[in-house]
Amino acid sequence: MTTRTRDRARTPRRAGFGVDPGYLYLEIRRALRAPGTLLFTIGFPAGFYLLEVMLFTDVAGGDPSAGDFPRTVMVGMAAWGVMTAGLLIGTRVVNERVAGWQRQLRLTPLSGFGYLVGKVAVAMAVALPTAIVVPVVAVVLEGVRLDLSGWVHVTLFIWLGALPFAVLGLLIGQVATKDNVQNFVIMAMLLLAMFGGLFMPLEMLPSWWNDIAAFVPSYWLAELGRAGILPGRSPGTAALILLGWTVALSCAVVWRYRRDSART
Repeated sequence: MTTRTRDRARTPRRAGFGVDPGYLYLEIRRALRAPGTLLFTIGFPAGFYLLEVMLFTDVAGGDPSAGDFPRTVMVGMAAWGVMTAGLLIGTRVVNERVAGWQRQLRLTPLSGFGYLVGKVAVAMAVALPTAIVVPVVAVVLEGVRLDLSGWVHVTLFIWLGALPFAVLGLLIGQVATKDNVQNFVIMAMLLLAMFGGLFMPLEMLPSWWNDIAAFVPSYWLAELGRAGILPGRSPGTAALILLGWTVALSCAVVWRYRRDSART
């Protein structure tokens, strides 16, 4: 057996994009077991959904422009949950940078690209339960009814739409420090939710708020879900805009990672 053959035999098998499946499985388990992960990604969205429906349904019922308030808020809270799951990956990346884990990984067969893709995959895995739990809570506790198209939009499409936010979380992890990463994540989470119209239907907000929302990616994330429950909405435009955000943020992540690698 040649040296090259022996080296290949010792190299762990990887899944697509150069990610070792064992490493990916371990990372997903670590993320799900981290304190606060399920609280922020499932508990808060489901709890706030029930709270908003209890407090504002009567008010929204008098405003025909608000549409079906329980269903509209369901979409917003599901979008908020998957978005938060993506952003939270930034905290883990910062901790690994501080601990020197990224430098250690560069000595393993895991490529830098594989590391970045793995982190995004972890964020998407953590986001998946939210896209299922919030609609189920709406159906079981509030009597919301969805047809097949509605279920596809508020679960699968919203989950897939979390991709640019997972990349944004990765970017935050590459540029933030351990002292300020919490501020970055919380500010991004709140601003995106507020100006994207996730907490309240945009029809109930001032017109200038709607104008700002069109420039915020979280608005288009919710549009993927709203297309399944409101007439006249198409997910195609939302999908293209979110894809553009994903490409732009991915370029920024790769640039930052290479710059950090060059310094170390």
